[in-house]
Amino acid sequence: MRSHEIRSRFVDHFTATGHQQLPSGSLVPPDWDQSVLITTAGMQPLKQYFLGLEEPPGQRLVTVQKCFRTVDIDEVGRTAHHLTFFEMLGNFSIGDYFKDFAVEQAWTLVTSPQGFGFDPDRLWATVYRGDEKVPPDEEAIALWLGVGVPAERILRLGSDNFWQAGPVGPCGPCSELHYDRGPEFGCGRPECGPDCDCDRFIEFWNLVFMQYNMLDDGSLVPLPSPSIDTGAGLERITMLAQGADSAYLTDAFGDLIEVVEGWSGARYGRSAAETKALKVLADHGRAMSFLATDGIEPSNEGRGYVLRRVIRRAVQHGRRIGLDDRFATRLHAHVVELLGDAHPELRSEQARVAAELAAEEERFSRTLETGGKLLDDLLAGTSSEVPADDAFRLHDTYGFPIELTVEIAAEHGKTVDEAGFAELMDQQRDRARAATGGRVDTSDLRADFGSEFVGYERLDVTTQVGALHDRGDGSALVKLRSSPFYPRGGGQVADRGWIETDSARAVVEDVVRVDDDQVVVARLEHGDLHAGERVRAHVDAEARRPTMANHTATHLLHAALREVLGDHVTQAGSYVGPDKLRFDFRHGAPMTEEEVARVSSIVNEGIVANHPLHIFVTTQEHARELGAMMLFGEKYGEHVRVVEIPEVSRELCGGTHVRSTAEIGAFVLTRETSSSQGVRRIEALTAGAALEHLRDEAAEAARLRARVGELEAEVRKVAKQAPAAAASANGGDAGLIDGASEESGVWIVADVVDGADADRLLQLSDKVRAKLSPAAAVLGGNAGGKAHLVASFDPAAQARGLSAVDVIREVAPIVSGGGGGRPALARAGGSDASQLQAAVKAAADRIREQLQGSPE
Repeated sequence: MRSHEIRSRFVDHFTATGHQQLPSGSLVPPDWDQSVLITTAGMQPLKQYFLGLEEPPGQRLVTVQKCFRTVDIDEVGRTAHHLTFFEMLGNFSIGDYFKDFAVEQAWTLVTSPQGFGFDPDRLWATVYRGDEKVPPDEEAIALWLGVGVPAERILRLGSDNFWQAGPVGPCGPCSELHYDRGPEFGCGRPECGPDCDCDRFIEFWNLVFMQYNMLDDGSLVPLPSPSIDTGAGLERITMLAQGADSAYLTDAFGDLIEVVEGWSGARYGRSAAETKALKVLADHGRAMSFLATDGIEPSNEGRGYVLRRVIRRAVQHGRRIGLDDRFATRLHAHVVELLGDAHPELRSEQARVAAELAAEEERFSRTLETGGKLLDDLLAGTSSEVPADDAFRLHDTYGFPIELTVEIAAEHGKTVDEAGFAELMDQQRDRARAATGGRVDTSDLRADFGSEFVGYERLDVTTQVGALHDRGDGSALVKLRSSPFYPRGGGQVADRGWIETDSARAVVEDVVRVDDDQVVVARLEHGDLHAGERVRAHVDAEARRPTMANHTATHLLHAALREVLGDHVTQAGSYVGPDKLRFDFRHGAPMTEEEVARVSSIVNEGIVANHPLHIFVTTQEHARELGAMMLFGEKYGEHVRVVEIPEVSRELCGGTHVRSTAEIGAFVLTRETSSSQGVRRIEALTAGAALEHLRDEAAEAARLRARVGELEAEVRKVAKQAPAAAASANGGDAGLIDGASEESGVWIVADVVDGADADRLLQLSDKVRAKLSPAAAVLGGNAGGKAHLVASFDPAAQARGLSAVDVIREVAPIVSGGGGGRPALARAGGSDASQLQAAVKAAADRIREQLQGSPE
């Protein structure tokens, strides 16, 4: 079975037993789930259902969830099994069936010929052996015995068989299925079993029996409705089903590896360096495609940094096996081709993702050139070890990966102070954490008063420093008696600005919300601030004004979405800053182009209408009577602040807003994507950013019109020359077919096509095979300063004993290269394009020799 068959059989099995299939959630968790940076498990997009925060669409669910584990990035390529991106097959019961049905269905699917067809004699089960809080899972043992697992293949294990998502919340014992690959994969110990670390027993399915709720004190109470959460790794099941030693030897990765072999001439298994590079490119090619498709953009922080690491590691290893520029987009195109049916978002976002990958690859190419030269100079002046500060400077200033620094240094017989580098990285992370939203420790700031926020009315106030704590890094935590600075919250970023005296000035870097109070994080530029002194606190209006415009625009957008899509639309998260707005909302399907256009039009109509905003404070009860919208899960006090746009919307909101909608200026909707399961995301610009965007689009349109005029002139010129060119053409498929020769009933096409790369040669070989049969085609091309060879033999030619991969491997050294493939199709690359004619001739001679010696 190929991987797509395994995926389909899993889904079909559970939909046939009453499970509703949900699409995969995004790799970007929703705003309310801060437990992980990127989705790592199948149940994470469904947590709100298990926690009872939202009503599930059904009690029985099945998904194929996209997952990514950042901890394994550097291990990919070094081992046989580590992956970053993978697909998790999962069936879920939310208060419906429990252990008996979960065990029965897992066993049926795994062992039946209509399922995975695994040999029951190779399957083991593990169960929880219990502890002082939880009794041994005798029920699971009885169920496994009931479906046919003998007692000697049911193992009782400890903490590995108790699952919990975090320190509190739903949890319970779990039961795993393991596959015995045979003693040849084992450690040789008589007691070897599923609890051994060797490669003999592979765990491939985990059935979690969520039957407890863990409280803050660590105690467990039974859940009123026990549930089931299962996870089965698609790639791991594929490896077992195909009898492969590694996931990289299955079709899930092998198809990509074969493509890269054809591009580069590298070959899996020929050397450790080539094998590592091919694994990295196959895994990271999938990973970067899915990460970027789900809206993550390369950057130096958070998820963006994860994507940047993956892209740059792929580029690094691609260069090491001789791949040219822009191969990342070609790799992405093959991922879309292979997985676009299972994950349609790959196709819909292909153009955007390709552009982002190309830009990042180009940036890193410059980094490799600059950083590589600096590293060469550094190595020339280093006796034995590259100092930590130099390695860190290469990484931090030039984006040069530490792994690449280590590898290149090793090639020169030198080492890198990796321990010192790690310490410098830790120091940098500590500095970053200190300045990152939500992680500022304010416990050292002692104050017996609360700051009065006056920033709704005033951006510049004279006030007093009530308390101050020097953090020892040039920054301080400051409590102001009256503060004009808005603390981040409700999706809105914190204000920036200054705190000044006659002798001191501090830049406001952050404003942290502490319950109903706030603390200002300020960095001193000169002088000192002291508790008790009078200061001037000033908000940066150039940042506040566009932030206010963006916040009011989210209210118009929310109302427009409900008008166009329906009243089921509710806010699921937001970002409001001076640069842009982002609005997440609950809706089950992508918006159509017509819906996007209509929403954008309604928002702009609301801006032009110049509605004055009416903002007031009232009781929560009165706000409800007025029909004011409240965010699900948000806690509100007795008195609430209502932001009303007459005839448009009325919402509870503590953010800052413009006085009338006309101050927004313009609204440009730039993007509509998926945020997570059942949640869509809109990004947009307002005010000056929107006008600048529109100016850029107008300039680009003018440039394109000029270019179209140039192209039209070129087309007219070419059209005049076309008859003569057609008469002399001999490089297309017609010319190749005219030059074909016949040997023992097989047509041989062997020629060099100037300027053709591997993809063009493949297209031409397909055309040749479509017009000649039986045929054996060997074509060469010299695009990009490299030699490319493609051999394509149809089934009738293969039946005569011909093998494309044998011929390619024999002639590839002539162009100083190597290649690989299958009997039907093989490709090679080399550095000596001057020998292409010789290589193609040698291939034709070899084919003739084989045909002359084979029976017809």
